[in-house]
Amino acid sequence: MKFGANNISNIYRYNFLDIITIKNSNFFWKIVDNLSYKLEKLGNLYEKTISKSYVKETEIFDISGSKNILHIGCGAYPITTITLAKFNGGNIVGIDKNPKAVEKADEIIRKKGFSNRVKIEKGDGESYPVDKFDAIIVSSCSIPKSKILENLFNSAKKDCKIIVRERLGPSKLVSSYIDIYAGSISFVNRIHNYAFPTFHWESFYLLKK
Repeated sequence: MKFGANNISNIYRYNFLDIITIKNSNFFWKIVDNLSYKLEKLGNLYEKTISKSYVKETEIFDISGSKNILHIGCGAYPITTITLAKFNGGNIVGIDKNPKAVEKADEIIRKKGFSNRVKIEKGDGESYPVDKFDAIIVSSCSIPKSKILENLFNSAKKDCKIIVRERLGPSKLVSSYIDIYAGSISFVNRIHNYAFPTFHWESFYLLKK
């Protein structure tokens, strides 16, 4: 889909609070991921706490039958990828554009015994080829969200399930892109996640037409 003047005018623009929210959120996840990688007990607690939200997400959005799944923004401690490997029998690819995070995530996957079905790669959601996947999950810390959404909405195959996570506030950008791509993207559902008392995010469940 090519953007015209009308499309561009309808795109939500981050305000100052959105930018601060995104920066704080990404800093939080990066710190927790790296500490969880270094400290096994913290990693187990982190996984136990957050994975509940991800399990709920996979159940409500019904991706248990997806054979090929992509997770964009897996981080150094790939909880989403691990959760998918536990509850889904398909093949999973986790990507991150930070080479150090990729190295750490790959090590965690091998320790967990999932390397036969899970592949960790260096990749950027803006340009990574997505046309072979049945389901794609975009982490909230993956940026720039606009470019990633354009790649997915334009290149994902028909009937691909797309799950986009974003913090409250900045999630208005996701909503604006769903409206703009209404001809090729169907909005199915949206849930709020409350893993921590003061840390909430939304998950959008979309379907490529």
